[in-house]
Amino acid sequence: MQRALAAGLRISTSSPIRRSAPPIVQTAASPVCVDNEIAQHTMFCRYYHPSVICARKGAKKHKEAVKRKRAERETAGLLRATNGGSQWSSDNVGGYSMPRRTVREGQKWPQDTELNEEFALIQRKKRLDYFRFNENMYTRCAYFGISKRDFGEWADKFIQAAEQNKIKRLQPKALIPLLTLSGWEGLDNCIVNQFFAFLEEHAPHVVKDIRYLREITDMRFPHEWAVGARNMQRRIIMHVGPTNSGKTFHALQRLKGANQGIYCSPLRLLAYEIYNRMTKMGISCGLITGEDRRMPDFDSLEVKPIGYNIDHRPLTQLLSCTIEMAPNSVYDVAVMDEIQMLSDPHRGWAWTMALMGLRAKEIHLCGEPSAVPLVKRICESMDEDVEVREYTRLGNLKVSGTSLDGNLVNVRKGDCVVVFSRKEIYEIKKAIEEKTGMRCAVIYGGLPPESRAEQARLFNDPDSGYDVLVASDAVGMGINLSINRVVFMTLQKFDGTAIKQISVSQTRQIGGRAGRFDQGTKVGIVTTFKEDDLEQLKKSMDLQPPKLTMAGFKPSVGMIEMFSHQFPNTSFAQLWSMFRDISNVDDGYFLCSFGDQEAIAQTIEDLPLSISDRYHFLYAPISMRDPRLETSLRQFARAVANRRECLVGDVIKLPSSAPTSREAIRDLESWHRSITLYLWLSYHFSESFRQNEEAYLLKDKCETLIQKGLQNIRHVRGNGGEDMGQYEDTEIDDKTEVSRKMMSSFLTRLSGTAQAQA
Repeated sequence: MQRALAAGLRISTSSPIRRSAPPIVQTAASPVCVDNEIAQHTMFCRYYHPSVICARKGAKKHKEAVKRKRAERETAGLLRATNGGSQWSSDNVGGYSMPRRTVREGQKWPQDTELNEEFALIQRKKRLDYFRFNENMYTRCAYFGISKRDFGEWADKFIQAAEQNKIKRLQPKALIPLLTLSGWEGLDNCIVNQFFAFLEEHAPHVVKDIRYLREITDMRFPHEWAVGARNMQRRIIMHVGPTNSGKTFHALQRLKGANQGIYCSPLRLLAYEIYNRMTKMGISCGLITGEDRRMPDFDSLEVKPIGYNIDHRPLTQLLSCTIEMAPNSVYDVAVMDEIQMLSDPHRGWAWTMALMGLRAKEIHLCGEPSAVPLVKRICESMDEDVEVREYTRLGNLKVSGTSLDGNLVNVRKGDCVVVFSRKEIYEIKKAIEEKTGMRCAVIYGGLPPESRAEQARLFNDPDSGYDVLVASDAVGMGINLSINRVVFMTLQKFDGTAIKQISVSQTRQIGGRAGRFDQGTKVGIVTTFKEDDLEQLKKSMDLQPPKLTMAGFKPSVGMIEMFSHQFPNTSFAQLWSMFRDISNVDDGYFLCSFGDQEAIAQTIEDLPLSISDRYHFLYAPISMRDPRLETSLRQFARAVANRRECLVGDVIKLPSSAPTSREAIRDLESWHRSITLYLWLSYHFSESFRQNEEAYLLKDKCETLIQKGLQNIRHVRGNGGEDMGQYEDTEIDDKTEVSRKMMSSFLTRLSGTAQAQA
């Protein structure tokens, strides 16, 4: 080994599963692929081999070092941008130069409509090479007892078969929808899964009981799970059209006339809106979301129940709910909104399960035309016909011939400025208020639904003093807004792994929010901040989104429990990923992302919970990117494990005064998510979470503080962008003091340059 190191060779130690296996010697050069981009990737994977790094520093130290180095490189890139560097470019925001990460040539990810077989072929080669030589990929296979020697032998044969297009799921044409939905993560998971399918057919001796494991994880016929719905004769009606075409309105008209009906919403905010609308019309309507249950006020004379159940509880005519919470009851009419979400990589399972399992005589599906072929194919497997009703936009929508010319001075009353970064939302808000004197409302996904609704109300009210809306892509659905013009600050978005062009569907949905017909604005205008993006915007608005071909779903708790019996000494987090890797899924379906679920499973791994309890925690409304929420999750899970009551006041500690900075608002948003999680758990583990009333009071207090905080952050009109160095959160890593100082200095220099040029 010493001689190998002296010769410049890389030594990778054996897998943690097979400690006795001999080390494998690899060179840092001689890539197996001819393609230059793939060759560079291969050299990178081998040079930064996880086993080499982890053996030297330890996994935790390595992770911290990578984050620190990345922050230093990106900050250095920002400084180089002022001297003509190519890693970063600057957007001049009304006298303020805003740094923006760019995608290097050769690394650009095409828009969804531009993905083709040639691109899919390149990505397949790249990820197959990653699968062969990356230690983490081998470890996923080693969980099933595959030795290093067997893995090397059969991985080579598998890759050869894939490159010869002998594996159907890995053919370039079949990979296009997968790459569109989930990028490299989905492709990596597909490769591992198809490797086990390859072993089942060609080398079943390599994995013990592989045929039985594939049998108990067989999910090729999910429509057979909903026996109750299969015993009904259902009528499926699709209402499809662009934004502001009246498709949902017509479906709701039918829902209002039903004896018993249900509305399935993609968002809590929209479920609340339908609940309030129906109740105000005198229709008895209940509400069910993950953290809330409401019934109308039957004591008033306006709303009356339609009857009582065996427990003498009142029954309502309609029910408005988030789609994940749809009860398994019988209805006359059901309405499912945003049906194209059944292809969402994270939540698609909820739409797929509802489409297959709702026990309603008449089901109305509202959404984009791109979902029609997929819905028809799913319904055909259930021997059900689909009636399609197409709608056209009620008002005109046009792309402006000019952009804002890179200057926020050109923002006008009634504009919605769309930003794809929460950090930049407040930057743009401040810049607009300083340059124009107009006050801005803000809407983004991190805000509680109630706060978003209040910000929307302020923007819609002409007498509120809020003239402009600065929003993230959360503005694309669920909120009725009086927008005259939508302005895209950029057409690129970081999706968690790479910076990509936003999809045609997303562009059209957000742009279509301009000129709401029911708000009296019949002509909507869409434009961009920069002139360079205007041509791409015109192109996207003229295109139709690609047809959907795959629907997401998730395994049942019974499947996970049966699978766990085969690996009794395996951790649940590991078990969860193993199920994904070996499961048998039909070509037209995919397992929704396991990313957050794996992180949740690891967080509660050491607690004595049953498989069923762990499964319920996996689908709680949690983002593991929130450290406080992760801490709250552990406290809540510990209460369930110890079979004791969890007092909400022991976990939630709200400040006494309203926030005056963005950091304080972000802190309150985190507390709000923890309260929401408590309420969600109260409906799944009622023995441990009993303080619903106290939690609701804390929730209302938190929302009030957030709203006051949003009102506190106001900026007066300035002198052309002075004090630019005081912008917060522009730095890449706000935990690094050095990065913060460098960024502040950089912005101050750019501001001075902009003023000098002016």
